[in-house]
Amino acid sequence: MIKLNSVEALANKIEYTNLKNTATKESVEYLAHKAKEYGFCAIVVSPYYVEYAKKLLKDTNIKVVTVVGFPLGFTSPKSKKKEAKVAIKNGADEIDMVANIQALKSGDYDTITTEIEKVRKVTEGKILKVIIEAELLNDEEIKKISEIASKSGADYIKTSTGLSGEIPKASNLVLIRRTTPNMKVKASGGIKDYKTAIRLVSAGADRLGTSSGDLIIEEYNRIAEQQAKYETKGFLE
Repeated sequence: MIKLNSVEALANKIEYTNLKNTATKESVEYLAHKAKEYGFCAIVVSPYYVEYAKKLLKDTNIKVVTVVGFPLGFTSPKSKKKEAKVAIKNGADEIDMVANIQALKSGDYDTITTEIEKVRKVTEGKILKVIIEAELLNDEEIKKISEIASKSGADYIKTSTGLSGEIPKASNLVLIRRTTPNMKVKASGGIKDYKTAIRLVSAGADRLGTSSGDLIIEEYNRIAEQQAKYETKGFLE
């Protein structure tokens, strides 16, 4: 089991997220404020808020992440390329691109290869994550799309948009790692508490995408304080 022996180590894996279509400037300000307070590695916002988020995080090392082809992924490779190009121009540090799952289910692997390659071309030098909706795929589909993403130049496999409502399965993370050991993995969707976060990190997640980052850190701190008070060892170890 991977150990996270400090709150800073946990926070550094969290991409604090708000992709609700009702998100306001105030909610983006809250993301940025908490990211600075807790030391999150990134915040994830819609393309509309990229420029604003970049201004809020000026003079910090916190990354601004945005999405392409979100949320269903069935827009054309050309459209995704244009979205990514605009996002990078506006200041995005990392791109989370939703893969075309319809194409995957249809065996149209050329379309998936093309879209990743096109987005990779305009995001050169930036982190590119490919969202595969792992909870909607069988093992063979997970292996196939992971292999395509790796060969097409992506940096990460991201498990989910979060729309399925399912928590990432540790077994899927293990499968991705075994299939493409050169790829990093971002677990996302339904990560709302410390125990879930730790379980996914233990399964191989390099990053955690969550809208509950503040609650997870606060839970960690409460447990750490309680253990210190009673001199006990619990699941923080």
